[in-house]
Amino acid sequence: MAAIAERSGVSVAAIEGALAGKSLADDDITALADELAVPVQALFAHQTLPLFPPVDFRTATPSIGEFSKGTLKAISFVEKLSSTFSALGYDFNLDNTLRVVETDYSMRDAIKLAKDWRSRWGITDEQQIEWQDANKLYGSLRSFIENMGILVLHRQFRSDEAAGLYMNVADGPHAIVINTTYSSKARKLFTLAHEFCHVLIGAKGASNPSVLKNKIERFCNRFAACLLAPRHLIVSALEAFNYTPVADDNFIRLFAKKIGLSQEATYLRLVETDYLAAADYAAWKKKIVGVIPLGDQSDGQGGKGDPIQTKKTTYGSALLGLLKRAKALGDLDEIDIFRVTGLKPVYQTELIG
Repeated sequence: MAAIAERSGVSVAAIEGALAGKSLADDDITALADELAVPVQALFAHQTLPLFPPVDFRTATPSIGEFSKGTLKAISFVEKLSSTFSALGYDFNLDNTLRVVETDYSMRDAIKLAKDWRSRWGITDEQQIEWQDANKLYGSLRSFIENMGILVLHRQFRSDEAAGLYMNVADGPHAIVINTTYSSKARKLFTLAHEFCHVLIGAKGASNPSVLKNKIERFCNRFAACLLAPRHLIVSALEAFNYTPVADDNFIRLFAKKIGLSQEATYLRLVETDYLAAADYAAWKKKIVGVIPLGDQSDGQGGKGDPIQTKKTTYGSALLGLLKRAKALGDLDEIDIFRVTGLKPVYQTELIG
């Protein structure tokens, strides 16, 4: 009560009065709805609404947590998509081999699971070493995940409290949301692999791969690291580039770029594969301001890009495919699509026909 009062500017007394049946000023109602990232009418609903319980995996005991408005708005966006498509009764073509994995969260299970899914993904060490590009690696993994019927969306959370979300609301599609705030492509790649593990083990909620306080997050991080950089890739890459691993910032930065990973993931994999010592990583981590290494906070690319390509990246092929189907069938018109997704009609023709 105190938190929502402080964040919305509506007094505790006014909120308590509203819960007791007294009226609230229109501006106060709007402020509360905005801070909670729900439609105004949700505050007047008598039935249970299909809202997503935002479990916070950054804590020692994951449970519903308190998030900033940016994170809540990302959750609200998926809720809106879910209610729309579930009302239309669409089949999301979810891969019928996707089953929730039973695990004791051991590192052995994480390594095995990553090995199995890297094989299904089909990426080879030779491709990854040849590409030397986190963008290509990210595009390949995203396409693989979307082809299994899972939405992969990009949103700006406007804070780095959560790097990503895994959501499945009511009868809507399974969705991974990647926070693009303060995030390079290599960091987005690791977050995507981490959130994909959340899908595989059925752990819905918000997480940050840099905050490890429970066995679920440690499991998902080890899965992501082994999916993107198994031991054999590390060995092959060091040989291909004739590198000798050293606990040096420049080496970590260079090698991370060569294999398409974030610096932190690269350092961890070199420790886990016994090329560097855990003490080296601990010393490096202490030098980092906050939880994201400076080089992993952005791709260093300024200027304006192609707006169509930007929107393709933001919405992803799986969601655009659903919108294309809905428009072709006459289930949604261009105004409906704008209301649900924010995708302006001027861009819809080129993106979805």
